[in-house]
Amino acid sequence: MNCRLCLEDRILKPLACCKQPLCGECLKIYLNFQVLCHLDIKCPITECNKHLDESTIVYSLPPDEIMKYKYFLELSRMDSSTKPCPQCKHFTTFKRKSQILTPAKSDNKFKIQCPSCQFIWCFKCHSPWHEGINCREYKKGDKLLRHWANEIEHGQRNAQKCPKCKVHIQRTEGCDHMTCSQCNTNFCYRCGEQYRQLRFFGDHTSNLSVFGCKYRYLPERPHVRRLVRGSVCAGKLFIAPLLLVLGLALGAIAVVIGIFGLPIYCLCKKQRKRTRPTGIHW
Repeated sequence: MNCRLCLEDRILKPLACCKQPLCGECLKIYLNFQVLCHLDIKCPITECNKHLDESTIVYSLPPDEIMKYKYFLELSRMDSSTKPCPQCKHFTTFKRKSQILTPAKSDNKFKIQCPSCQFIWCFKCHSPWHEGINCREYKKGDKLLRHWANEIEHGQRNAQKCPKCKVHIQRTEGCDHMTCSQCNTNFCYRCGEQYRQLRFFGDHTSNLSVFGCKYRYLPERPHVRRLVRGSVCAGKLFIAPLLLVLGLALGAIAVVIGIFGLPIYCLCKKQRKRTRPTGIHW
């Protein structure tokens, strides 16, 4: 039987909503495009107006997409008393207290320390904790800070935000490689991206690596840069299995030679010594 979407003869599984046969590959491709945009995902069969159930979605997604889907699903089910940590996304429920508080203590009651990553943040405005100022003043000051940080002076930004803990850092001298003093994250001051390094694919300083800084290679032509870097990455992904197979084949040949060739060589050498004529001693 052919799949309703790709019309190819594959292993099919009927959908729970409309019982229409669909192959796993088509369902996986459809869900990858839908899962981050919609939590209530409609059936891919146009004649069906129902939504896919959670078990079907989770079964058809890769592990990393399952985590994202469950996170957004849990977030949609939470009320205003539960929010995720701004740093690690751990959910925290705020317990309101009934006693009368002074203005100072009223602000401090929103101070939350995440039990997962120990990050201290404000539950009310969902920002890093702002000691001594209220949320409105912090938001106003944060807006001015962002505006100042994005300004270019002396050929560089005034400050760059750490990609992990979101603290602004100002560079006075040195190279673009920065280390956050608060969370020890390594990032690029020029583009603000965290340093990533895979020996096979290159690092942030590589011109043709997908992890490379956007300012190092064709900064004025981002589409061409992505095309070239993506092509190089795809070529490496294609060559890597070939090199692995070649390495395994050479290793297998070496093992065979070691197991069979070496004993034969030793026997031949020993036999040659036995048949060699001995000299006459007077």
